[in-house]
Amino acid sequence: MEKIKLIPIQKAIMCFSEPRIYSPSLAGVFMIEGKVDKKKLETVIDEIVHKNDAFSYRFIYDEKDDEVYQYKAEDTSYTLDERTASGGTEEEKLQDIRDQIAEIRRIDVEGNLKGEVPWNIVLFDMGDDKYILYARLFHLITDGMSIGILINKIITGYNGAPVMESANMSDYLKDTFEHIGSSEYEELLQKNDDLIKSHKEYKPFLSVPQGVERKFARYSDFITLKKDKLAEVCRKNRLSYFHVALLMAHTMFSVVFDRNETRLTIPIGPRKKKYTATIGPLLEAYFSRIKLDEDKTMLENTIECRNFNLRETKLSSIMPDVIIQNDLPLECIVTYQSYISNFGEQMPFGEAKARAYSDNGMMDYYYSNCLSLSGVETDEAVILTLRNDDMLMSKEQVAEGVKVFEAVYKCLTEQDMTFGEFKKQFGK
Repeated sequence: MEKIKLIPIQKAIMCFSEPRIYSPSLAGVFMIEGKVDKKKLETVIDEIVHKNDAFSYRFIYDEKDDEVYQYKAEDTSYTLDERTASGGTEEEKLQDIRDQIAEIRRIDVEGNLKGEVPWNIVLFDMGDDKYILYARLFHLITDGMSIGILINKIITGYNGAPVMESANMSDYLKDTFEHIGSSEYEELLQKNDDLIKSHKEYKPFLSVPQGVERKFARYSDFITLKKDKLAEVCRKNRLSYFHVALLMAHTMFSVVFDRNETRLTIPIGPRKKKYTATIGPLLEAYFSRIKLDEDKTMLENTIECRNFNLRETKLSSIMPDVIIQNDLPLECIVTYQSYISNFGEQMPFGEAKARAYSDNGMMDYYYSNCLSLSGVETDEAVILTLRNDDMLMSKEQVAEGVKVFEAVYKCLTEQDMTFGEFKKQFGK
């Protein structure tokens, strides 16, 4: 069994100062309505697992050198994990599924770095030909198989299409190690030395509470931004809805924590096309760091936010290394996905129908050293959720943050004002 250390990009994805103790996962959920051939489903998933070597990876923490290592296990066969949802009503059954997932996640988080299987695919039977299919991947497995591509493979495979061969995670790791050790990479680090130093000198706006019992971090509904009024503003100023939401997040932290400058961490997927196509985008991190100008309007600040953001994306390939080597904290991770025209759409699943299912209770994380603000863009709106344990941001601060988002929305769609004037609304 050959063990290799995690590469800096992987360490950055983990987002934790104590990876030997805490480790995050990503989850995907879809609802199936109709008859399901369980043996066929098992065969399809087993074939996916065998054709993608990411599923054979295991992770272990070595106390001697304080490192997390990865290695490949020999047996990666999948046996259908079928469980029953208890309850008299559909809501009671859904709540039972949430509770079961919470227990699965708790046990798995404790075993992620002990060499145990770092993923689950579970079929919950709700009765009356209704099912929830839950897929959970430890963050480091999503280097080699993104949730979106995994679910797509399960659905298309179940419908009879051949399971597409994925790029090899081992090849990806080899390429990445070679890139990190290349002269081009060193030149890029040297070229951006001033920027790296400025990030090292940055003072965080959040600090992890010390000496207290941390609470379970949950995703909860934060705010929904209707796109109708924003559409004209975005079109005229060449703004994406993501950049608007990002400016709102910067404004929220600036106001709530009384900051002049804020830095948020953004995942991005710039890796080689051969990996993106069959494995999925790698969550490499870059920073969105701005200082809102009190003399500029909120629209002008939004445009500046976009410009800074586009500049920082060009440096995304070196940022994971910078974060790890300099122990830079990740305070809030902003993720953003687009489901235009197909979010919740019914898809054929053999004789049944399947659809993506959004349920915060099934997507909770076990524990977090950082906030996560997640945006999902649909045809009509940008739906934002916040992962928080009520200690990094109190309920009162979250409530004030919602008001900040609403106020920025009003500035952009009704009557604009400078950031200096904006802050006065909140007594700052």
